[in-house]
Amino acid sequence: MKVDLGALSVVLNQSSETPGPLSGATFVVKENIDVAGHVSTNGHPTWAKTHSSAERNAPVVDRLLGAGARLVGKTHMDEMAYSLLGANPHYGTPINPAAQDRHPGGSSSGSAVAVAAGQVNFAIGTDTAGSCRAPAAFCGIFGFRASHGAVPMDGIIPLAPSFDAIGWFARDIDVMASVGEALLPKTKKNAKVEEAVLLTDAFSGVEMDFASAAAQPIDALKSFGPWREATLGEDFFKTALGHFRNMQAFEAWASHGAWITANSPTFGKGVEQRFAYAAKVTADQKKAAEAFRDEARKKIDAILGANGFIVSPTTPFRSPLLAESEETLDAKRYQMMRLFLIASFFGLPQISLPLPTTEAPVALSLIGRRGSDRALIAFAQRFCAQMKKSL
Repeated sequence: MKVDLGALSVVLNQSSETPGPLSGATFVVKENIDVAGHVSTNGHPTWAKTHSSAERNAPVVDRLLGAGARLVGKTHMDEMAYSLLGANPHYGTPINPAAQDRHPGGSSSGSAVAVAAGQVNFAIGTDTAGSCRAPAAFCGIFGFRASHGAVPMDGIIPLAPSFDAIGWFARDIDVMASVGEALLPKTKKNAKVEEAVLLTDAFSGVEMDFASAAAQPIDALKSFGPWREATLGEDFFKTALGHFRNMQAFEAWASHGAWITANSPTFGKGVEQRFAYAAKVTADQKKAAEAFRDEARKKIDAILGANGFIVSPTTPFRSPLLAESEETLDAKRYQMMRLFLIASFFGLPQISLPLPTTEAPVALSLIGRRGSDRALIAFAQRFCAQMKKSL
């Protein structure tokens, strides 16, 4: 297998030799996921130098091997999983196969690129604040973030444990579903996904290109089943983003502050600034964030109702150009986080669906109730099948 586009960090060839539902499928895993005998670099050379090789595979890897899939590599990622663009000053930026002059998205950059380039059938990443959803949207492939806690995070380097979740990528929705069959717990009996809830304020400020690409799929959703509109309000998004940022930062420093203090690693500008901020977030700020989340969850639950799912842009724009300034990129990062926090803050599953376009990719997302992962993917399968018929 050739290593190109800068996606792979390690080439492997591991399988259980046991037939299963994923037999014949190949996959890769992100560099913060343990594979026995290899150091998980966490996207940083100083981390790699100060940590030992993993003694065993992360359970998510063993589950996939047990389902018949073959592990063919590990993939590059953003430093410490603390970014959304895919640029890494130490290992380089994987090339976005769908738009080579644009960022691939991160932090699960290499995983998404390997799938988009056709190197593997599917790839595993992690998602704290959009790290699977951004690269899926930017590379034009399907991407999924599981409900928080749905897939064990053992053997995976944490960033912010309250939000960290497993995610995966594929070019085909049926492959997405097969990976879900191998990884996800059985759906609760009441976890139905039937009613589309168009979150109108999530669509405010989107690029015209996105609005054009999304028009037909949204019309199709409206005719596919029951639907309604809802709004959270700009005050909600502004307040939620502040609390989410503080809680993520507090936990990121709790996860890595001691290591950073002891080793003085060199970070890229954005990650350096985020860890500097994280070092100053107080326990009181974290408690305030938790209190807000507990109260705000009632509002999210009311919007979802008994069997609803939120419809939102995955990102409000196409992938940023590689040549864009640091200031512009940072502003776009927060625009993305405004949408990503809905699933991240409240532990919800989200699937990103690539939209038909002749330009750089854009994507639409479906966000379900916590624990509705399988039902959400099944709905997406049915909807995508219907869309194919109409094209």
